[in-house]
Amino acid sequence: MKKYLKYILRGLKILLVTVVVLYAVLYIYVAVNKKSIIKDLTETISKKINGELTIGDAEISFFSSFPKIAVVLTDVSLKDTQFQQHHHPFFTASKVYARMAVWKLITKKPALNGLKINDGSVYLYTDTSGYSNKYLLNPKKDGSTPSSSGDKNELQKIELINTRIVLDDKEKGKLYDFVANNLEARVSDDGDVLAFAVKSNMVVNNLVFNMPKGGFVKGKTVEGKYNLRFDKKLLQLQFDSIDLKIGDHAFNLTGRFDIGEIPGRIALMDLSVHTKKIEFEFAKSLLAPKIAKGMSIVTMSNTLDVDARVSGPLKGGDQLVNASWITKNNNLVNPLLNVENSSFTGSYTNEVVVGQPRKDPNSRIELYHFTGEWKGLPVSSDKIVVTNFIDPLLQCDIHSAFALNKLNPFFDNSSIGLGTGDASVNISYKGAIKNNTSGNSFVSGTVLIKNGLVTYTPRNIPLKNVNGTLLLTNSDLLVQNLQCQVLGSQVVMNGTAKNLLTLMDSEPNKVILDWNIYSPSLNLAAFTQLLQVRKNINSKNQPGGIRNLSQKIDDVLEKGSINVTLKADNLLYNKFQATNAAAVVTILQNSWEIPRVSLQHAGGKMDLSGSLTDRNINYHQARFKVNLKDVDVSKTFAAFNNFGQDGITAQSIRGKLSAGINISLGLDDAGNVLPSSVEGVVDFLLKEGALVDYEPIKKVQDIVFKKRDFANISFATLKDKLLIKNKEVTINRMEIQSTVLSMFIEGIYSTQGNTDLSIQVPLSNLKRRDSTYVPENIGVNTKAGMSIYLRGTPGPDGNVKFKYDLFKKFRKGN
Repeated sequence: MKKYLKYILRGLKILLVTVVVLYAVLYIYVAVNKKSIIKDLTETISKKINGELTIGDAEISFFSSFPKIAVVLTDVSLKDTQFQQHHHPFFTASKVYARMAVWKLITKKPALNGLKINDGSVYLYTDTSGYSNKYLLNPKKDGSTPSSSGDKNELQKIELINTRIVLDDKEKGKLYDFVANNLEARVSDDGDVLAFAVKSNMVVNNLVFNMPKGGFVKGKTVEGKYNLRFDKKLLQLQFDSIDLKIGDHAFNLTGRFDIGEIPGRIALMDLSVHTKKIEFEFAKSLLAPKIAKGMSIVTMSNTLDVDARVSGPLKGGDQLVNASWITKNNNLVNPLLNVENSSFTGSYTNEVVVGQPRKDPNSRIELYHFTGEWKGLPVSSDKIVVTNFIDPLLQCDIHSAFALNKLNPFFDNSSIGLGTGDASVNISYKGAIKNNTSGNSFVSGTVLIKNGLVTYTPRNIPLKNVNGTLLLTNSDLLVQNLQCQVLGSQVVMNGTAKNLLTLMDSEPNKVILDWNIYSPSLNLAAFTQLLQVRKNINSKNQPGGIRNLSQKIDDVLEKGSINVTLKADNLLYNKFQATNAAAVVTILQNSWEIPRVSLQHAGGKMDLSGSLTDRNINYHQARFKVNLKDVDVSKTFAAFNNFGQDGITAQSIRGKLSAGINISLGLDDAGNVLPSSVEGVVDFLLKEGALVDYEPIKKVQDIVFKKRDFANISFATLKDKLLIKNKEVTINRMEIQSTVLSMFIEGIYSTQGNTDLSIQVPLSNLKRRDSTYVPENIGVNTKAGMSIYLRGTPGPDGNVKFKYDLFKKFRKGN
């Protein structure tokens, strides 16, 4: 074994000595022939190019590319014929190392097989007129040697150190600008295809396919090891599934670029890019500024997996850009919604309509299978589309289901308070993202509420067991079959608010809500809470547009008007009871207008109109016109608290009443009538009337007809007009034909101590009246014959006392 090792070492020594000797011989040969070698190289280069070549210095280097030799050219410059006009040298370098194959050099064969360029620049320039210095790329033709696309390239290796490569096409508006910090390309040539094995570290200063839009990948470092091909026949640069790092992020690229010009062919490019887990902001920074600006209508906090393809002409026209992506658990922010934990797939294109210019108005972003959370609410969408990045248009569907009280943070300190129950939302929107109006945006959808508790906080009115549907159609809101319990009454509501979404932004006072309410039994007494002072609401500052939405809802409820159509099978208000009630009410900011109320009451019918206005704290002015027909007078007087007077009360009167009442009165916050405020006219007709224990008439018995029954008096049709003011009832001359006597009464009945009544008792009353007597009216202006006159005024105890008025002082105003 030792013997063989000894022979091996001896062989290696011989080989080493041989190499040293050969290299020494070579060194001597090159040193002796240095000038001729440099001359041959420079002449060869000059013959191959069509430009002005200058070389500052040249020398032979044995050690920079050992074991090969190199010609080192210093301060090299190559200029085209129009350099003095555009001032862009085609090529410059501080040093160029031209590597030579030693054996080929000795045997006088083409020996250049490698280039290394330090601190260089290649600048391919085309001006606006179409002139280009790219002709320098074409070898000079001397006619001695035919050229062919199949000519093999002798270069085996190219290195670029700190070398800038620029393609500046002013005519087409394109700019490709790279700096090769360190690029090494090993070259092989099979005759038809040049193959490059590349290891590079470059900086992209600019990659502009369309100058007005700006460049891609601007300022980013690109590095990697990859293979490229150049097809000599197609004049096309090709690469398949190469891995690069752009700004320290991994990408995979496949592409085709038509480099040279072929007659009849439009030079095209096709670049496909794939990457995973890329930050959205970083992805935007790789795009042209106008595309990035368009995509800036959204921001994302998490990463995406992206596939993109850029294709189109290299000369003139815009490239087609298509991209798709997928992301999970991302936070998405846009002008309408901020969505957390969102997952979706998406796509982008700048050619929505094929054939139209590939610009922002023809661009689109689409999101699919979208899920996420908006302010704690789950949201989903089948499809979200944004088109036209100049005036963005949004088309989307939004779905959500949640506990109703989850909305409370959005309406904190607003007019709406939400309690138990559930809600589901399904809404579609199509229209402008900015400056949306009823003319350029369309909203449709449903909001379903189940077993909800909703409180109108300014009046502290709860709506319990709320079940129903809200429909959105463009700018209108429709409420369908909303069932709930309000202040003890079960109601069913349907309503419409035309142009709500538009007017609530600009003119909430012009919002009109048309509201239909049905209740099997409605207790109006509970609704006196509406008369209480409205609680002022100050919405807290909420993030985004939430505070604005809350404030807008408050403004609509406070400043808008509500037209209510009410139907109730049974209607209650304290002692008042009615059936088949129908009403039309307009609720304004500080008043209620009541154009029509009809109902059945006390066996008859009642029609009412009027208004209710807030005047001061705990004071509301009511004005009513009431028409009664054939109602039970006793029940009506009881229901209306004797109309604010105690001259004739429900306990003392019987019959069927028809009346026209025009009255104004004041109410407190509890709905109680303030007696001193009652003022009006009661024009009545009472049929089948009777007075029971009516004190003023009973007092007549103290003077006349003491044996007749004044406690129960039936009388003929009673008709008169009563004036009510300042707690006083003015009775116009009224004829009373009764079972006990005939008389005429007039004057003032007052609770203020101002009672002054005159009673004319005709002497015809002396005729006996038995149980068969039927009283009949003769008319208030008919002469009643000889009569006794009685006058009733307050006595010392404040009660009314009647006495003879022998001299008719009442009639004389005394």
